[in-house]
Amino acid sequence: MATLRILLLHVLIALTAFIALYFSIKPLMLDSGDYLAVDSLIAAVLASGLLFLMGMAVEFGRFSALSSHLRWLVYVSLAALFMVCWLGMEWLLMYAIFSSEDWWQSLLPTIPIRILLAVLIYCLAALIYMHHSIYRKAFESQGFDTVTENMQLAAEPLLPLVSENEKPIPLERIAVKNGQKVDVIPVADIVYLQAEGDYVRIFTEKGKFLKEQTMKSFESQLPPDKFVRVHRSSIINVDYIAQIELYDKQNQLLKLKTGISVKISLSGYKILKEALGL
Repeated sequence: MATLRILLLHVLIALTAFIALYFSIKPLMLDSGDYLAVDSLIAAVLASGLLFLMGMAVEFGRFSALSSHLRWLVYVSLAALFMVCWLGMEWLLMYAIFSSEDWWQSLLPTIPIRILLAVLIYCLAALIYMHHSIYRKAFESQGFDTVTENMQLAAEPLLPLVSENEKPIPLERIAVKNGQKVDVIPVADIVYLQAEGDYVRIFTEKGKFLKEQTMKSFESQLPPDKFVRVHRSSIINVDYIAQIELYDKQNQLLKLKTGISVKISLSGYKILKEALGL
C-alpha cells in the first residue's frame, strides 16, 4: 500500500509539473510546435524522479537529529540542488533531441518562469511527503526494517561504560514543561513513548506529553524490566500489553490495553520475547 502511495504521489507531481510548465510557457513560445510538449514531458518526468530521490534522502538522512536552523539550511540547499539539476538535465536532454539555434534562443525568456515553477513544485512535494513516512513504510514492507534500524542505531552516540556499582538509577518520574506549568508523570503511568524528531511523545492513560529528550536516553533510564524498545521509534510498558498479533510474514503488531496498536521491528520482537519469557 505504501509503495502504491509513492507511485501515485509521483504521478501527481509529474502531471502537475507538465500542466504548469506547458500552460505557463506556451504564451511565450507560440511557434514552438511539438517542442514545448516534449520539453514539458521531459521536465515532468525529471521533476518526479529527482523529488523521489530527495524524498528518500530526507526520510533516511536523520535530519530530525539536526537543530531547526540546520534542518532549514539543508532543505533550502536541497531546493537549490533540485532547481539546478532539474533545469540542467532537462536542457541537456533537449539539446540532445533538438539542436536548433532558434529553439535555444526561445528558451531564454522562459528562464524566470522555470525557476519559479521549480521552487513551487519543490514546495508542493515538501508539503506532501516531508512530514510523512511513506518511504520508510514502503521499505519496511519489503523487509528492510532491520537494516534501516541497525543503520540508525549505529549512528547514535555510544553511552559511556559504567561498572556494576555505577549503574544508572531507573527513573521514577518524568517532569515535562507545559507552558507555564510543569507536569510530573510517574513512570508507572506511562503506556508507551513515541519518537517525534528531536522530541519524544509520552503517552499515558490521562493524556500525552512532549519531552525534548532522545529515545536512547529514555531507553537507558527507564526500568528495563518494565520498558522495552520494540522499534527504533517506540518504547512500550510491558504492563500495558494486551496482545501480540502477526500481520505479515516478518512483522508483528503490538496491541495495548488502551486500544492503541504499535508496530514491532524484528529485533524489537526478539527483545520483547526475552522480556516476556517467551
